Order: sequence, then C-alpha cells, then structure tokens
Amino acid sequence: MRVKLWMAAVAAGVLAAGPALAQPIVIGISTPQTGVAAVASEWEMWGVNLAVDEINAAGGLLGGRKIELMVLDNKCNPSEAVNVANKLVEAKVVAIEGAHCSSAHLASMKIVADAKIPMITGIASNPQITELAGPGRNEYSFRISPSDSAMMDALGIYLGTKKAFKTVAIIGEDTDFGRGGADAFKAVAEKAGVTIVSTDFHPQNAPDFTTILTRIQQRRPDAIATFQVGGDSINFLRQAMQLGVHIPYTGRVELGGRNQPIIDAGGMEKSISAWTYNATIDAPQNKAFVAAIRAKYKSDPYLQTWGGYDAIRIIAQAIKDANSTDGPKVKDAIKAMKFTNVMGKTVTFDDHNSAGRFVVLQTVLDKKVGVADIVEVK
Repeated sequence: MRVKLWMAAVAAGVLAAGPALAQPIVIGISTPQTGVAAVASEWEMWGVNLAVDEINAAGGLLGGRKIELMVLDNKCNPSEAVNVANKLVEAKVVAIEGAHCSSAHLASMKIVADAKIPMITGIASNPQITELAGPGRNEYSFRISPSDSAMMDALGIYLGTKKAFKTVAIIGEDTDFGRGGADAFKAVAEKAGVTIVSTDFHPQNAPDFTTILTRIQQRRPDAIATFQVGGDSINFLRQAMQLGVHIPYTGRVELGGRNQPIIDAGGMEKSISAWTYNATIDAPQNKAFVAAIRAKYKSDPYLQTWGGYDAIRIIAQAIKDANSTDGPKVKDAIKAMKFTNVMGKTVTFDDHNSAGRFVVLQTVLDKKVGVADIVEVK
C-alpha cells in the first residue's frame, strides 16, 4: 500500500504541493519481482520493509520525514533494469537499493552516476561491480557484500586447507553472475589443488538439465560448483536428485532456504558453499534481526533479506549524517561511514566503494547446515 500511495501521489503531483518537512523521503528499489529471481526478490523485500518500518517507527529522518519506497520490477534483465533506473531517476528518488542481479546492477550503474543518485546492493556479486566503482570510476555505486572473486578466494583457501575435493564440475547460468562466479572459481581452483573437469553454462529459465547432469555423472567429479539463481538452482538440484546424482555441491550453491527439502533427503551432504550471511551467526544484532523476520514472515532471513535490510539502513544513516537528501552529499556520507552490520561486524567502504569484508563458509553435515568459518577478505 505504501508503494501504491507514493506512485499515485507522484502521478497527481500532490507531493510538490506540501511543505518540505511533510514530504516523504523516497528510496527507489530495483528488484526482480517477476522472473527467475522473483522469490529471492521477495526475501529481499522482507529486509527492505523491516528496515523502513523500524526507521519510521523511530521517528523517521530529518525532523520526522518518513521513508517511502518506489519499487519497480527489473525482471533480473539488463534492458528492464535500464528502464527501471531511468524511471527512478525521473521520479527523483534520493537513493536506490538494487539492482539484485549482477547484470541488472551493471546495466544501471552509468545511469545512476550520471544522475548523481547513490545505488547500493548487498546481493549482486559480479567482480566487475567492484572494478568499475569508486573514486575516479563510478562514485555512486556501492556494495556491502563481497564479490564472487572475494568469496571464491575464501572458498579456495578453505578447500585447499581441508582437501575436500580433488575434481569439480562447474555449472552456471549464462549471465554476469554465472560467468563471473565460474571464472572466479577457476582462478582459485589450481591453488587449492582442485582440477576442473567440465564447465557448462545454460540460459536462465532452462527447463531441463538432464543432458548436463548425465555428462557430469559420467565424469564423476568430487563436487559440482554451481552459480545459479532462484528457480534454475532449485530445478537443477531437484532434477539431480531425481536422476540419483549424489555429489556434494560447492561454489555459490544455496545451503538451506528452498533447498532445505533436498538437504533433508540427503541430496546435499558434505556440500561447502561461500555465502554472505547465515541466520545462525551469534551476534546480538543478528539475533534481533532474525527474531523480527521470524515474527513478521514466519521464516529465517536469507542473504537477500540481510542485503536489503542493511542497504536501507546504510542509506538512512547517510541521509542522517549528511543532514540532506542531496545525492552527492548522501554519496559522500556513505563513503565516510563506519557501519555495524547485522552480523556485528563494523565495516567501512574502500576505494572501490565496497564494504564486503566477510565471507560466510557454510557446510552440510548430517543433513544440517552450519557455519564452518567467517573469513575476513581484503
């Protein structure tokens, strides 16, 4: 309802008529509400909405102004993301949380930089986002989660130390996320003593993985490294179970969430994944966050939930620190900020506008997901 009221007010020109202090502070959300990542987008919005509710309940910002959201569907598609970014710019949002998918985020970066509107993600993970962001590059793109390169560096060290797998097959979606993750894994595999036996890419919304799975079974790798989102990941893992594939998973596979039934059936035993968040992390901030999400949504939060929640909190803190909704001032405040995330870790933004310092390494043992380690990365 909050979003519908905001969009209706924009259409009617109502907001411009009121006194400045009565006007809401509008934050744009670019997220895939439909398509392959729609469920993950819903999890993201749990965190976004919780953060907004908490901030508004505490009195809002800048003398009592409430936060409103303008949520638009980018369908996890670069072209749609460009359309969304342009609409958010035209609406003069103060900042943008998005764009969830790496391809969508990369496609939006120049638009927000030209408009001088900060955009922050805790979900998109392609290494190019890091390479293209920061002073002298794109000053308006920020990320609070580690890149695929950083996550694979941490995973590679872990695999090399534990000697868990000697051979790995890679499968990824044919997107910036899938290819970026696969390339990052390949870069660390040799150092870890891991041989890549095959690499396969598929389009998003692929209906049938039988051919790829049959080929992987024939090669008999010790593990399968996956770089897929949403429905494709679920379908791949379910079809693997149906075909009797009992091979551990690694890379960026989700351990838990909608894959919990597969874990319960023994289909992901001894898997090891690099992740950005886990609901079991023992920190007071995280316990409060988990409790709030459980109370509201009857579920543990996921990495997307954390990403949305902390991104909105950072935008709000920057507006408060800058005492302004001016884009360049909010950007500078984000850049100068020290922020304690829900995992209890205090972070700052580096020269590439990244605050993604910590990688959560997860495992499945005896059908239970656990945190093997939380690794700080450079």
